[in-house]
Amino acid sequence: MTEVKYSFFKSFSKPILYLTDNFLLFLKYASVVGLFLTFLSFVFGQSFLCMIPDISAKTNIFCSGGTSYFIYFIFKLFVLSVFIKIWYDALYLKNTINLEYLKANALEFLKIFGILILFMILNTLPIASLFLLLYRKPNPVWQIELIYFTVVSIGFIIPFVLARFYTNIAEFIEKTDYKNFKQVYQKTSFKSGKIILSLTFILLIGLFLFVLVQSNLKIHTFEPLRLYNILSEFIFELTILFIEALFINFIRVQKELITGEI
Repeated sequence: MTEVKYSFFKSFSKPILYLTDNFLLFLKYASVVGLFLTFLSFVFGQSFLCMIPDISAKTNIFCSGGTSYFIYFIFKLFVLSVFIKIWYDALYLKNTINLEYLKANALEFLKIFGILILFMILNTLPIASLFLLLYRKPNPVWQIELIYFTVVSIGFIIPFVLARFYTNIAEFIEKTDYKNFKQVYQKTSFKSGKIILSLTFILLIGLFLFVLVQSNLKIHTFEPLRLYNILSEFIFELTILFIEALFINFIRVQKELITGEI
């Protein structure tokens, strides 16, 4: 098997370059999806102004929570799944995105939606593991305690192992040989450190952008509040889509590095 050279610099720089070099393409599709997400947030009472209770309480803007938020979250995840497919196909596969494309890929959108939910569950296992360890009732039998600690601690490891298989996610979106886990595992041997470190850079960039935009939008409110609410929500959704596109680019670059395409 040919040794794969993994470039740490390319692994976090190329996802950014893919996005900056194709920023107009991003705006073309993200603006449409962002508008739909903005509309969705208003329908379910989850618009941006609802995150500022002091101001929203003084207005008659519809805000909701509980079951409404859960339904909104599921709908939003599906729309984000659609954007994943659109962004990947438009940028990397050069597919034409139109109504016929949306109809033809309806099943693919659902599959990616399922993958996205599974991805989120696996990556939140460390939180569940931490909760189980902190709030457990210690067992007096040390053998049982050791087994419990070992099993629960696996949740901390899974996201790091998962990072080695992002290539398979890219191949799944492309509908190619995404089940070749053994080969990907072999090609990423002794590269986990570089993969996790480059992923950390991408996540930190996304987190910084998210916090920066959200905090600035909350600080710089203006009248009329309804207009502020619409614009803020739209910019906020564009930010989420930007971070998502950046992460999809990272997955694609993983595929290129592991398969030797770059």
